[in-house]
Formats: sequence, structure tokens, C-alpha cells
Amino acid sequence: MHQKISLQDWYQGALGQHLLAKLQAPLDSALATCFGYYALQIGCTNLSETLFRQARVQHVFRLGEELQSVDALIDKQSLPIASDSTDLVVLMHSLSQSSDPHAMLREVNRVLIPDGKLIIIDFNPVSLWGLRHLLQGWLDDAPWSGHYYTARRLQDWLRLLGFDMLQHTRSGHILPLQHQNRLTRSHLFNRFTRRWVNFSAALNLMVFEKKIIPLTPARQRWIKRQILSPNAASPTVGRSMKYDK
Repeated sequence: MHQKISLQDWYQGALGQHLLAKLQAPLDSALATCFGYYALQIGCTNLSETLFRQARVQHVFRLGEELQSVDALIDKQSLPIASDSTDLVVLMHSLSQSSDPHAMLREVNRVLIPDGKLIIIDFNPVSLWGLRHLLQGWLDDAPWSGHYYTARRLQDWLRLLGFDMLQHTRSGHILPLQHQNRLTRSHLFNRFTRRWVNFSAALNLMVFEKKIIPLTPARQRWIKRQILSPNAASPTVGRSMKYDK
């Protein structure tokens, strides 16, 4: 019987580790511009320590549908997080693996504070990786399962929710092959692909900012935020902070 491979397991393999190494530098750069108290990671939560090594957010909460490597469980597309409580959300392949990506983005919009940041990391369909996804998606194995969404489509979806795109980086100029040869690992090959076929990188890394024009009177200057809703499986935490409009 064929055993399904998860993305978390796939990233422990040779090709997954190679792709993760290519992703780390642009992700570190993006995270260096994100500040605050609370961050959420949804998807590939076992990689949290590596992904957030340059994060300037004090507390990171990992959410998922399985008990392993998470701080709170997701019930389908509903997040057990209080509204307007989160400074940063990182979606690591969450949209491509979701049965309802629109619902997930609406929930992300709900929990983020105004000017909060959203980082999306997902596979690029306009690449050799996307071609292999078309050929092998029926196997339901990571990383070829799920739905690959173009950067333009994600940008359109988030624009409707009131987000501005701040950055779009293509990462992982490697072939979708388990064993990379000396040529594909070389610096010359990476320079060539970034310059001439940059569009075909394996991953899209996109940074968005939530922009909401308030229609109600401004809140008090000092407020108390709680990251986890009362129904969450983990204990509720909170803090007082200065909130500038």
C-alpha cells in the first residue's frame, strides 16, 4: 500500500533541506522588517525554530491540524485566535494544502492588527516544479499534492481583503530532482537561473501588510490584546501595549 508523504516529512529529506537552505536568506531578510509581540505560523510547524531564527517578534504560536509540533489546533479553517491580536502571520504551504484558501485568508485578516504583516511561502506553479506538480499531483504526495497558486492570484485575493503587497521574492533556483549534481549546486548555475529564468524558481515568498481604513472612532491609546481566544486549547496570554493609530 502506498504511504502518503507529508510536507513536514518531505522537508527532512535531501531535496527539502536543499530548498529550505535556499529559502532561509530571503526569509531572514523579510522577517527582519517585522516587529511586534505575537506571531502565528501555520504549516510545517516542525520547522519553526529554523524559520524564525531572525524574527523580531517576542512570541511565536504554531497552529496545525495535528498534535505534533503545535501550540493550538485548527478546526478546519477556523483559527482559535482573538480578533485584532496578531502582529505577524506566516503561512508555510498552508494555502496550497487547504481545501478552502479563501476562508483561511479571511481568518488571517480577522486576527491581524492593522498594519500587521502576512508572509506567504508556497510553491510556484510557473516553474519546473509546477510542471512536475501537474504530472505527479495525482499521487497525493508532498510536495506535488495540493493546489499551486500563482503570485498574481494570491495578490488579487489579498487586495480584495485590504492588503498591500510589500515584497515578492522568488527562491529556490534548483531542479525538482531528489539528487542534485555538482552543476545544479554550483554558484554559477544559481547566478544564471536568477538572472535569466528567475520566474521559474521553486518558491514564491510574498510579504503583505494589512491596510484598513477605520470606520469607527479610534480606540483608547492603551489597550490589552489577547492572542488566543477563550476556546483555544492552550492557556490564554495577554499584555498591555501602546497602540498608535
